[in-house]
Amino acid sequence: MANGIGGVEDLHQYNLNLYPNEASGMLAIENEKLLAEHGWDRAFWVCLDEGEVTDCIALVGHKSGTGTDLESDWEIARLHAVAVGNTKTTDDAEALTRKDGYVYVVGSHFGSKSGPLQPKRSFVARFKETEILRATDDPAAEIEVARPSFVLHRLINDAFKEHGIDLVPLGSNCHEAYIEETIKVGEKKKKKWAGLVREGDWPINIEGATFRPDGSFLIGLRFPMSADGRPILVDVEGIERLFEKGDSKPEVKGFWTVDAVGRDGELAGFRDLTYVGGELHAITGDVDSSQSQSLLIEDYPGGRNTVSTHWRVTLPEDRTSGEVEATPVREFPGLPRVEGIAGTEDGRFFYVVDEDEGVLLRLTRLLEG
Repeated sequence: MANGIGGVEDLHQYNLNLYPNEASGMLAIENEKLLAEHGWDRAFWVCLDEGEVTDCIALVGHKSGTGTDLESDWEIARLHAVAVGNTKTTDDAEALTRKDGYVYVVGSHFGSKSGPLQPKRSFVARFKETEILRATDDPAAEIEVARPSFVLHRLINDAFKEHGIDLVPLGSNCHEAYIEETIKVGEKKKKKWAGLVREGDWPINIEGATFRPDGSFLIGLRFPMSADGRPILVDVEGIERLFEKGDSKPEVKGFWTVDAVGRDGELAGFRDLTYVGGELHAITGDVDSSQSQSLLIEDYPGGRNTVSTHWRVTLPEDRTSGEVEATPVREFPGLPRVEGIAGTEDGRFFYVVDEDEGVLLRLTRLLEG
């Protein structure tokens, strides 16, 4: 505990068997009928970042009638789902958010540890939460998939230039693996997306997403960050257009640079985002939790040991870009892989933590910094 910021000492903990143990984003379930059908008093959607999106949505629910003690009586179910729309391969689901009854699932838009960037990670999917009454049984939930290869990559990179965003210089290892190699693959294999990744681009790594109260789509980037190491939010209008017929695309409205670098680090990226009561809450942390054979760590050693931290952020409603301060709420020293955050109406925050021997659900009441 430091400077009055909450620590992990008073957090409850519960081990979850969510094979393949790569938990990522989480989101509180708001479908009361679904909760009742499973006998839960509260539950969360959790996405896993290895495998097809249809195989990587789980539900973590707390049994009704077991009291307010949340250290036990949790159950896990895997959503029984099928893909509709674009049914090409998907992988690396990283973020969950909700709008108009749809739960959105967002891929990382990044690549493997050694590159190159991969189209299968460039997806946005969604499903109607209100239509799911029994998560594990027929009929299977229909997950609508949009996989327009590198469209968000192109839109965001073009907007970086248009808005004059001062980004951290792209390291030589990352440039070769994620930009040069991707360009080569596109040209050599004559991919339809060839030309959408260009010299001078930054690879985009999305790890957080949420909808602002005005309906715009807020993306939290783990990479790149600003030139001074601050994490960046991308404000996007019309993400729903990815699911509509025609050539209309989302638009980048602007960027927010957030002063939210945790202790022991020179730079940080976002890990997850959520809005609670009209207020943005975010997790930031290191540039890569894999300390071995990481090109990001090689190029950006100042992001190796950044302490994962929960922040409270207020974005001005009358602007779509700028620099904003953040207030620290809780630190997670020794837990570099805090992958998800969700808030509930009773003032609790839950965190999903991916570790080598399991996935942990951690919760606490909101503590002021």
